Amino acid sequence: MNMKKLNVTLAILVAAVMAGNAQTSVNSDIVGYQTSTIAGKGSGSSFLSFVPNNLAKAAIHTGAGTAAGTVVTLTGASLSGSIGPVSGVPTHYLLVKTGTGAGFVSDITAFTAGSVTTADDLSSSISAGTTVSVVPHTKLTDILGTTTGLLVTGGSTVSAADNVYLVDATGALKIYYYKTGVGAGWKTSSGTDATATIVYPGESIIVSRKQTAPVSVVTVGQVASEQTKAVFTQNMNSACSGAPVGLTLSSLYPTVSGGSTVSAADNVFLINPTTGALDIFYYKTGVGAGWKTAAGATADATRDISSGYLVKRRAATAAVLTQTKTW
Repeated sequence: MNMKKLNVTLAILVAAVMAGNAQTSVNSDIVGYQTSTIAGKGSGSSFLSFVPNNLAKAAIHTGAGTAAGTVVTLTGASLSGSIGPVSGVPTHYLLVKTGTGAGFVSDITAFTAGSVTTADDLSSSISAGTTVSVVPHTKLTDILGTTTGLLVTGGSTVSAADNVYLVDATGALKIYYYKTGVGAGWKTSSGTDATATIVYPGESIIVSRKQTAPVSVVTVGQVASEQTKAVFTQNMNSACSGAPVGLTLSSLYPTVSGGSTVSAADNVFLINPTTGALDIFYYKTGVGAGWKTAAGATADATRDISSGYLVKRRAATAAVLTQTKTW
């Protein structure tokens, strides 16, 4: 089984806390960096690449929590500043760090000095004494840059610029680009301001590069010190390895549902390394069971998918992939 990363390198730098907007007690975590490559377009009109978000910003509070519905009381917390949503966009999330729910995250929708309200009811995962963290969200601008340090190529229109894809709340791929000229900045494909766009923990950005030259993206952040969870809801989901370590296609089954045909099973989308396009894979059940291409050919189940993959979930019930901490 080849667990070597092809385009991501993890370096353990120090067991320290990243400098940041610390307001209360923060435990030390391992800080690392990784380098991802956005491939040039080659001979085609564009080439897709995954850029994973699996290194987090420094937590502003870590400690014991107790949940009652969506309200989580934080022992010893003294929260202040802009922690709730700004103009309707979440700025922080709550991370469960211990217990059976370790790895679950939820947007913070409101807060007091000693508590937060989350978008999801995590009470079943947060019993008395469970360790939780309040963590700032990573934004698209944090990964791909903005006016200074922009890593992709902008353009006056979405068709002229490199395109960036993220899965929205409906499970559809939404397009972003960096607009140049008048009104410069990150925009949706329709031209709406996208400066505050969030890249969720464990999510992977898809970049459609229209230029020939490849681009290196270096991200720095805290490595998860707990098991991680990827939640696959109905329709399309974007994911990557919970930490910059190898993850194989075989690891997804039986979390994702198999089927006798590609149309009956959950579909996994990976980028073809030759064409730069998305290819479909599924787990075939019954006679000849195993990972297959959309055409039914045997797929390489040991393929490293840690930098990113898409899952099209067919069932209305969510599937949760728990990645046990091995780092």
